[in-house]
Order: sequence, then C-alpha cells, then structure tokens
Amino acid sequence: MTERRIAAVVMPELLLELALRRGEALREAPFAVVWSAEPGEEATAARPLEAVSVQAASFGVQVGQSIAEARVLAAALRIVELSRQHVEKELGHLAEALLGFGMTAALAMPDTVWVDVSGSAHLVGGEQALARELADAMQELGHRARVALAPGPILAQAFARWSTSVAQGQRDLCVIAASDVAARAQELPIVALPVSMDLRTWLVQLGVLTFGQLMELPRAEVAARLGEAATSVLALAQGIDDAPLEAHRPAVVPSESMEWDEAVSGLEPLKFVLRGLTSRLSARLNGRGEAAQHLQLTLNHDRSLARLSGAPPHHILELQLATPLWRAEELLRVLSTRLERVTLQAPTVGVTLSAPGVVRALGRQLDLARVVSKTTGTELLPALVAELSQDIGPSRIGTLTLLDAHRPEARARLKPAFRKRAPAPSKRRQKKSAQIPLVSIKSVDGRNRQPTRLLPTPVPLAVPFRRGVTLGFDQRLYTIESVRFAERLESVEWWTGRAVARDYVWLTLKGADGVLEALAYVDRVSGKRYLQGLFD
Repeated sequence: MTERRIAAVVMPELLLELALRRGEALREAPFAVVWSAEPGEEATAARPLEAVSVQAASFGVQVGQSIAEARVLAAALRIVELSRQHVEKELGHLAEALLGFGMTAALAMPDTVWVDVSGSAHLVGGEQALARELADAMQELGHRARVALAPGPILAQAFARWSTSVAQGQRDLCVIAASDVAARAQELPIVALPVSMDLRTWLVQLGVLTFGQLMELPRAEVAARLGEAATSVLALAQGIDDAPLEAHRPAVVPSESMEWDEAVSGLEPLKFVLRGLTSRLSARLNGRGEAAQHLQLTLNHDRSLARLSGAPPHHILELQLATPLWRAEELLRVLSTRLERVTLQAPTVGVTLSAPGVVRALGRQLDLARVVSKTTGTELLPALVAELSQDIGPSRIGTLTLLDAHRPEARARLKPAFRKRAPAPSKRRQKKSAQIPLVSIKSVDGRNRQPTRLLPTPVPLAVPFRRGVTLGFDQRLYTIESVRFAERLESVEWWTGRAVARDYVWLTLKGADGVLEALAYVDRVSGKRYLQGLFD
C-alpha cells in the first residue's frame, strides 16, 4: 500500500495579510488584528490581540494583550476586525486550490490547510520539490507559508509550525520521512500538543518542554493526569499520528471578493483588484478541475454616494464565454475588456467575481501550454474569442458557413458562437428549398474567380461599363481599362417572390494608386449598375 503522506501548509501571517487587503495605508502603520464581536456580544477594549504587525511589535505590542493594554504602548495603533467566518472562508478557498496536489484537503482555524499527497510526490520530482510547489502556490495567492510533510496531519502541522530544520537550504520547508518521524518528534515543543492550556501549563511547570521529555515521565502517572487524551498524546510523542482528515467541501459556485474602506473612482484601481481576484479564482478552478463558462462581476457602490447620484447600489456584469476558461491571464483579459466599456455611476467599495457556470476542464494529453505561464498558438484562440465577444458583442463572433447560393453576398453566413443550434430541417423541406436556377451562364474562358473583398453594401455606379470611362468610389477616381463578362444570373431564387437577374463583369480599374480588379453587375430588371467587390 502507498505510504500515507500529509502536507500541512501553515500561514503564520494570514490574519495580517487579510487585513492588508482592505487598504495599503496599513502597510506603513502599526496595526493589530482582533476577532470581530459575535452577534449579541459587546465589542470592548478588553478583547485580546490575535496578530500584530512588525511596526506594532517595535513598540512592544504583543499577541494576547488587550486593546487597552496595547494602546498604552502605541497610541497610534490601528485595530482591524476580522470575522471568524471570513478567515474560515479564505482557508476554504486555499484548500480548493490545493486540491490540484491531492484528492483530499482539510482546514483548521486560524491558519492551517492540509492536503493528502500520498503517492503524488513523484509527479513533481520528489517530496522536497512538492513542498516547494506548495509554498510557491501560496505565495502566488499572496500568503507566506511554512510547509511540512509527515505521516499524519497533527505532526505535519507541528513540524510546519515549530520545526527549525531546513530542507536543502530552503526556508520554511520541512520534509520528515516515515523512518525519521519518531526521532524527530522528540524535538517538538510541548506546546505543539493538541491539549488544553491547563495541561500544557502543568507539564511546563514540571519542566517538560519537549515530546522527548514527556516520554521520560512515568507512563501511568502521565496517563492518569491526561485523562481521555492520554492515548492520542502519548502516540503523538512516539511519532504515531493516525488522525483522519475531515475533507473540505468546495462551494458550488466559486467566488472571490474584496472590500476596502475608502471608495475609489475610475477603472484603474478596479483592474488592479481584478488581477488578484482572477489569480485566486483561477487557482481554485485549477484545483477543482473545472473551467468557467459563465462569469459574473459585481461592483459594489458606496451606498451614500450612489443614493446622491441616483445610481443603484450594485452594478452587475454578466459574461458568457464562448469557450470555458480557467487560466488567470485569460480571465483577466476578458474581464478587463468588458470593464473598459463600463461607465461607473458611483465610486466603488468592493468587487465580487464569481463563476455561476462551471464545467469540467477537459485537459489535452501532451498539453504543453499548461506547463508554461504564457500560452501560444492555437491555445490563444479561446481567450481571443471570449475577449472579442465582450468587446464587439457575442452576436458578431462565430464561424463563417458557406452556403449554396449564386449571389456573392448570400454565399456566406456568420453563425454566432453563442446561439444554440436549431433543429435540422426535414429532408422534404430541404428538397423544396434547394436553389434551382432557371438560367446560370458563366464566361466562356471558364474562370470562376471570387472577389477577395466583398463590400458590405453594393456601391451604386452612375456610369456605363465601357473602356475609358471614369468612375469614383471610396473618395478615389479610376479609369476603366477593360471589361470582361463574368456571369449571368437569370431568375434565381424564384421561390422567394423576388427573382434575381444580373449580369456580372470584371472591371480592370487604373488609378493613382495602381491597377485593381473589381466585380460589378447590372441589375437587368432596373438597369442600375453596382460595384460588388474587389480582387486583390
């Protein structure tokens, strides 16, 4: 059987990193993080600090102090409140991103995510390379992480949080082999035990500071003191960790959001925020093995300013994608293109990006584009189609279908990429609608060239088609050098009630820019002349 290997990703600065998302002004100011008051709980200055910035620590502020005690040391200390639900939601998003490394991911408040990587290390070159990739993945999502691999989740978390070992000169990485876990567990501090604070205090008072010193005590007396936790605690001290992982269930609709305190105007700040949102959403979609078919971008306006200007509190953008996308750079291109066409009615205080429509991401074998950061060649086509659909409209993006028609303007039709396929007509109807011209005469020389540039609307010409005649179109003058008969259409499309009768000719035109050929025709019913297309 495959040896059980659990990777623990501990983010010791997660609370500070989440607080910095609310505003860059906190980066240079001393601040601390506290849990926001629960419903019905009074928010007092006696709440303890959960995390302290480097600037605040320079004043002597420490984790565990109350807000009042910390303000005595640093009068300018700023307090940031975070809800436990917000932090747990962020951990869940990170757990989804790590599903790309293993089948099961779990989380624990306030800073730990686990992933079962049993049997997958050889895919990336070994366990040390796997630990490095896990740390890099968290770094790309904006979090500094300490990563440890061990046979169980509790020991892996303890090694990630407390171990001072270094994996081949790389910081914050710790790989513990199954054969070494018993010896390495003896070095862990006693505070790493998952027991109550009273039990840890009692052990420290006895002079027990490590797991190894705990194993030197009389087993019967320690077991009596530990009570129900004795079996699991003593097993951990011996390097045995059979604790199961409680798998995290990803949300049905993946979404990422960001809020800030001061309202911003203009599109540039929103594009900067979108870069982070698309990166995190892409990582989650990649871990889930899914791609977005439908995106929804919600811009939250400042309610007071929106009320003054008569704007709604939210502005929602719906984006239907021609091809499912999941790469961050592709999602950002599509969203930026759509956002540039938006006129903000009020300053914004938050953005939410969600993917209400997701499908299974079908990867290709030997898909080299998934290895490099920038895609090339045909891999760019889905993102290009999605970007153009947001720029010029989905009805103008599609595939060009050739039709069996005699009129040049009816020989091609754009089939929109977003329109559902209509049911195929019956064979009887197809036979009835078949184009059967009464007369179709082509030139004697047998040439059947087609214009390379067909004009959207035929240009009326008021001059006869004769050599030496001067005509003008597109603000240029040309002289007819030669006239060659091309084709005659007589009573084609008679079933529409408007039969077409035309004589087509090729005109050789000479102008100041050179010589070109043009396709023109004479309407045999009205006698009017038109320029149909050009041949390059």
